[in-house]
Amino acid sequence: MAGTEIFGREEIAAAADVIERKMIHRYGSHHLRGGVYRAEEFEDAAKAITGSKYALAVSSGTAALITALKGIGVKPGDEVITSPFTFIATVEAIVACDAVPILGELDETLSLDAASAEKLVTPRTKAIMPVHMFGVAADMDKFVALGKKYSIPIIEDACEVVGGTYKGRALGGIGDCGAWSFDPNKTLTVGEAGMVFTDDHDTWFRMDCYHDHGHVHSKEHDRGAEGKFGFGVNYRISELQGALGVVALKKMPEALASLRATKKKIIDAGVAAGLTPRPMHDAEGDTATHVIFMLPTAEAARKFQAASGCAVIADNTWHYAKHWKALQEMGEKEYFGNRTPSYMPETMAQAESLLSRAVMFGLNIHMSDEETEKMIKAVEAGAKAAL
Repeated sequence: MAGTEIFGREEIAAAADVIERKMIHRYGSHHLRGGVYRAEEFEDAAKAITGSKYALAVSSGTAALITALKGIGVKPGDEVITSPFTFIATVEAIVACDAVPILGELDETLSLDAASAEKLVTPRTKAIMPVHMFGVAADMDKFVALGKKYSIPIIEDACEVVGGTYKGRALGGIGDCGAWSFDPNKTLTVGEAGMVFTDDHDTWFRMDCYHDHGHVHSKEHDRGAEGKFGFGVNYRISELQGALGVVALKKMPEALASLRATKKKIIDAGVAAGLTPRPMHDAEGDTATHVIFMLPTAEAARKFQAASGCAVIADNTWHYAKHWKALQEMGEKEYFGNRTPSYMPETMAQAESLLSRAVMFGLNIHMSDEETEKMIKAVEAGAKAAL
């Protein structure tokens, strides 16, 4: 599903334009730019998709998550509730803020379960971070209600679902903040970049300053003559990434349509063979990057895997917290005036009961009829062996 699949002349032209104008930095040199700001255009295009008031392009999805946490004021020792089924960057972002990751349970869609998250709320809870995994939305109605009930910000980790929706609303633009990723393995890529969204001006201002060494950005002053707002880091993108991002978002509808058409063929074949697809809170909003079936038992999933060559999600060392030794080692320790919980595998038994039954195939944006048919045959072989 790597976004370079759809690279073409448009990306070459966009990159060449930036190089020919010799304007790589997204900020400053206002008198030389002729009013052209590609990174801003990228942000504006993203805002148009989510309906958010503010969008900030940053250097990666990880940077987007960290910047969102900083923007809402997460401090050392604060707690952030999230999912054990997520890319490791979700937890890394929390730890980068010296906050405590609190892992909830999963619902039947393999998303963070809102009821389990509510049970984990304490006076130290600073944010709840549902993760939209492998194309499918978490139950955002419940998380929005939960955030309002306890006055806790909801940060959507939508890094894996750019272009996905929940009941007609773009993922990343529903919570108090949301994050997208454009890394080389995403459906849309600019090499490396992320985007963070919010509707709150003060949150955006803190994020904007933080991501660029505290600069208070203004086109009334050139680079270095602006004001400064606290400390920050360098999570800027360049104009090259901005230019590629503008092209990528234009190509998004076609890419998602291709993925969805392919996935439908494979899911339909699996259902005909007696398989149960992964449930979804909103099937129409699926970005269709993965085909996932839920087998009745872990043993059945292994039989399916042996016959089909698919993956079992419980084995995924990058997307399942059970496998992260660094997280286990920080468990049950004094931590910035708080104490971390255990992160040992036995604490994730409920997630294991679901992920050990989940079998998965990844999809490319463009798949030939032969490639699609080969995957269908693998699904049918797996079903025959497992059911």
